[in-house]
Amino acid sequence: MSTLKVLHITTSSKGGAGIAALRLHEALRSQGISSAFLATDLTIGFDGKQQEDTFFKYQRPNLLKRIANKVRRAIRLTHAEIAQKEIDSVKAKLQYETLSLPYSKHQLHLHPLVQAADIVNLHWTGIILDYEHFFGHCQKPIVWTLHDMNPFQGIFHYKDDEIRNAEYIGQLDEAVKTFKRQIMKNVEVGAIVAPSKWMLSEANKSGFFDHFEKIHIPNSVDLTLFKMQDKRVLREQYGIDENDLVILFISGSLDNARKGLDLLMAALPMLEETGINLLTIGKGPVNVPESLKVIPLGAIKEASKMAECYALADAFVLPSREDNLPNVMLESFACGVPVISFFTGGMKEHIVEGKTGSFAKSMDAAALANTIDRFNEQRASFIAADIRAYAEQNFNAARQAMAYIELYDILEKKNV
Repeated sequence: MSTLKVLHITTSSKGGAGIAALRLHEALRSQGISSAFLATDLTIGFDGKQQEDTFFKYQRPNLLKRIANKVRRAIRLTHAEIAQKEIDSVKAKLQYETLSLPYSKHQLHLHPLVQAADIVNLHWTGIILDYEHFFGHCQKPIVWTLHDMNPFQGIFHYKDDEIRNAEYIGQLDEAVKTFKRQIMKNVEVGAIVAPSKWMLSEANKSGFFDHFEKIHIPNSVDLTLFKMQDKRVLREQYGIDENDLVILFISGSLDNARKGLDLLMAALPMLEETGINLLTIGKGPVNVPESLKVIPLGAIKEASKMAECYALADAFVLPSREDNLPNVMLESFACGVPVISFFTGGMKEHIVEGKTGSFAKSMDAAALANTIDRFNEQRASFIAADIRAYAEQNFNAARQAMAYIELYDILEKKNV
């Protein structure tokens, strides 16, 4: 094994960013890198073994500490408390997917794995990363893998949320953005990795990372788990006719406006094809048009079950308004299933019209309906084996790991 110690830090091992980070960690270990993983719900040491870790567990302050905090708050609020107070004052007016402040009670630079690491690779770090303390004290080379736009935005994680809420919280958002940009200057040796060229371009335009190395490295997918399967057998298990058109939609939360289920539901009544089965995976209810067959599968945690759902579908519909390089697109490709999407984000870089999927010409329900109709007419021309081959070529773990290793080597040399 390499003597280089790389630590991956993310808020959770679950969700899109957490899954992608864990896949990278495993890919690096398979290439001989001593990689560790730190999240609020999972700690893996440099030896590859899971550890008991109380670092993120809440510890109630003693009486004297509680009194001291109460007195301090009566005299002066912290930056975090002032910001949170402002957010709370307008929260009823805000519409957003998620927001994060660059403050945290957790002092990550003191964690033993951080102190033992040669390189720290950050991922999605909402709640756990305190910018001032971490970047002020951690002198190790920093790699930041951009799973969304928050590292170079203010409090929001995508641009649309920033624009939508500017009237109510724009001043705080700009102040946080300025604070974060200034703090990032403390990083002497750093790099950003963007899974999509779109995200890399957006990060470049922000000016946050002018002194960083910048590179585009796509995420990987587990090609042994997500694979082609017998569609007829799977459909029989789910009670779906083998000749029906089956489309799949996936989102962690079905009401996440960024993921575009509302556009898909508005498009479905416009379709020429009436014998459509829609499979939905994610939390929350689905408002179903009367003429539509919907199989709401809820939240699915088992990756093998997810792989079955991809494999039995004719197409995976990904109507995101903004997105980086969604794991779900990679997983669909790995299962040999084409993707229907809008021409935006990381989707426009990997959906090859007529081969790996199809694009809607504009971001609206009518264009999406036309694209699904067009796909239905041409679906026999999509070759599952070719789509699978594209995933093998572009999203394999070894290729991803080697690209990261090259970057780590560059940073190690700069750090000497």
